[in-house]
Amino acid sequence: MARPVAQIQADLDALNAAKARPEKLVQFPDGRRVQYRDMDELLKAIAATEEELRKASGGTGSRVRFAQHNRGDGPTGPTLYNKW
Repeated sequence: MARPVAQIQADLDALNAAKARPEKLVQFPDGRRVQYRDMDELLKAIAATEEELRKASGGTGSRVRFAQHNRGDGPTGPTLYNKW
């Protein structure tokens, strides 16, 4: 059964609040308590929760975005041997 978006967002808010605390203990709104070993484990839990939230809210499952740049080099601009 899929969790509602509001519950996932509340869990994500609790995880993000735990980033500022040194003890890495997260108290979730539903009463669960989780002690993370280190910051890396906490960041992985945040990434997984963000991914779950993205899927539950109807977004794509990927966080990848492609940037397009027009720097003037390449087929329409200067090359290594043919400068302007």
